[in-house]
Amino acid sequence: MKLKGLLLLGLLLSTGLVYAQSNFKPGYIIKAPGDTIYGQIDYRGDLLMGSVCKFMTDDKSVVKYYPGDIIAYRFIDGKYYISREVNNKKVFLECLIKGKVNIYYLRDDYGNHYYIDKDNMKLAELPYEEGKKYVNGKEVYYETTRHLGLLYTYMHDAPVMESRIKTIKKPEHKNLVKLAEYYHNVVCYGEKCIIYENKASLFKILPEISGGIINYQESDDLKSMSYMQGGITVHIWMPRTNEKLYFRTGLILSPVDFRGEECYIKIPCHFEYIYPKGVIKPRIAYGLNFYGLRKISSSLNFGFNFKLSKNFFISATSDIEFNTKTLIIPNSFLSSSLQLGVVVDFK
Repeated sequence: MKLKGLLLLGLLLSTGLVYAQSNFKPGYIIKAPGDTIYGQIDYRGDLLMGSVCKFMTDDKSVVKYYPGDIIAYRFIDGKYYISREVNNKKVFLECLIKGKVNIYYLRDDYGNHYYIDKDNMKLAELPYEEGKKYVNGKEVYYETTRHLGLLYTYMHDAPVMESRIKTIKKPEHKNLVKLAEYYHNVVCYGEKCIIYENKASLFKILPEISGGIINYQESDDLKSMSYMQGGITVHIWMPRTNEKLYFRTGLILSPVDFRGEECYIKIPCHFEYIYPKGVIKPRIAYGLNFYGLRKISSSLNFGFNFKLSKNFFISATSDIEFNTKTLIIPNSFLSSSLQLGVVVDFK
């Protein structure tokens, strides 16, 4: 019953966090030429932003707009999305740069896609594939180059671009924006292009130093004891994927006696959700704890970060561990811990 109660508590906490995960930021929608409405737009990961715009008006009512309902939407001084048809389906394309050629981005269930157009040429995808295939019975890595031909076609009026286009081994945000900006400056004099590209890093690391106490329950290979533990964990953030999801790992000094065989190091490997707004930011994580090579436990971790300043937070964390035979699925209760710490956010 104790195990079921702990799992139920974790489920309730995670459900509450997911339900409250809206993250509205100032922006506007364009319903028709000359018809712009300002309000707040729910900021999500790239996958969701390409399919729906959740818009909050001044009266706090929220309306969902789908591609085809509006012409475009934009976050103030941030990402800009336009409604376009791709493969006979309306989507919101993120406009990375607008100039003599325009570059767009879309993430869907099949991966990342980049598109290009210009005034006298229609929208086209920059095709790219990579992977492994068998040649004469041997496995070899391959990557396509068809995107290079398309870039040549759209920038053929600037022969100087050929050498730069050859450097685009794989279409990505940074290299395509730089290429399009250079092309614009070559063929256009006195008119600047507009770069909408999101300046957020591909990933970011938030370090946390913490310490506290852990209580182990007696089992076949473990004595019932309480220990002090502490260490450093890092929260690895990939904002382009999702502004609220992290990977949590680190090195914790956690001495424990496995029936005469002592272990001193624990390494957490968790997927974590941190609510992005407010002074108090709830968080919840689930994953595995590795006690060196001696033992693996599954772990439910929850707590909050309390904002002290722009860069510093006080953290409070509770970790419930379970013995497990199938890595992820808990088998029986192992331990519970409570830790306090400091999280640093380098802006």
